[in-house]
Amino acid sequence: MKNKEKHNLVIAIPKGFLHDGTYKYLSRGGINFTEQSTTTRELVFYDKKNKIKGLLVRPNDVTVYVEHGSADVGIVGLDLLKEQIPDVVILKDLNFGRCKLVLAVKKNSNYKTVRDLPANSKIATKFTKLANDFIHKKGLSAEIIKLYGSVELAPIVGLSDAIIDLVATGKTLTANDLVSIETILESSAVLIANPVSFKFKRTLINSL
Repeated sequence: MKNKEKHNLVIAIPKGFLHDGTYKYLSRGGINFTEQSTTTRELVFYDKKNKIKGLLVRPNDVTVYVEHGSADVGIVGLDLLKEQIPDVVILKDLNFGRCKLVLAVKKNSNYKTVRDLPANSKIATKFTKLANDFIHKKGLSAEIIKLYGSVELAPIVGLSDAIIDLVATGKTLTANDLVSIETILESSAVLIANPVSFKFKRTLINSL
């Protein structure tokens, strides 16, 4: 807690897909972590001028750091917000990092629409909550298989009939002979805040 009190604001910064867009967004707001961001092994960055600390974390962990108050604000994909349902304040759609959560099948399959999937079909995904919400909404009978790695492999080896996964350009689907048959969610980067931080640091957070 002592370390946090030395800074006006602590920001959870995602690795991966949203990383570059996050730095550009913060830079436009006058927050500069440039010197530290080139050192990939560093996990904590500082903007000494503005007394702001940045925490470089996995995308799935951004909401955890913000919800529990280790970070005042963070930037996360809408897909993860919908999947995790954390206790945070959703402040703004940042209009970058756009992608889609889709239902995809093998290109040479007979499944052209969701209704073509067989009864008790298997769907592999990292997004189990969103997948379950989707199959219940559609009235489907399906088993959700939780995967942590390359979901695209599942239909290829016969583990599943379909997958639910994020796509940006669609190149990964194409490379693995998969095709999207339904868009479940359109996602982009979202600015979130810890409820307590937002109450006591609202002016500073609103400046973002």
